Amino acid sequence: MRKVEIEALREHNLDLFDSMSPASIIETISASERIPTESELNELFDALNEQFFAGGLPKARVEWSSRMKHAGKCMSMQRIIRLGESYHRYYPEDVVDTLKHEMIHLMIPSHGADFKKEARRIGASFHAKNYPGMLRGMKYLYTCPGCGAMFPSMKRYRERSCGKCSKGRYDPRFKLKFVRRLDEKL
Repeated sequence: MRKVEIEALREHNLDLFDSMSPASIIETISASERIPTESELNELFDALNEQFFAGGLPKARVEWSSRMKHAGKCMSMQRIIRLGESYHRYYPEDVVDTLKHEMIHLMIPSHGADFKKEARRIGASFHAKNYPGMLRGMKYLYTCPGCGAMFPSMKRYRERSCGKCSKGRYDPRFKLKFVRRLDEKL
């Protein structure tokens, strides 16, 4: 197409050659049943930064990790966000949510009150879902006597309590109880 024709299309708002709007990038990736490429992830980062943070977050590189078994990780000092490929192959609809969660970590490293307030503001979840690949490498299973939540672990715990029931501090009333080894046959 010649430059004159492209300019004529622009005048009539029919230009199909401009890049997608941030909202349409987010919508397209959210609705997809496949995981996006790394270049699409970086476009998504820019779109989310514009929509939820008014472009105020520092630019970070977003990449896939085939080794990670959890949803995502933010290394704020290096400005790298890694998303777990195996988790998102299981839950491709969670890519946008995970990226929003990790983007908050560029500003707020912990999962404290400030993080939760920001996550509520932009509609990001606090925790990832469980999936079968997540237990790979886990050896022990514990449960909370208060709420009954299950906690898989790579390490043997001696004095650990449920964070939710004990409000983030060790509380012997909610000491995790050993259930069984995960690497043994039932």
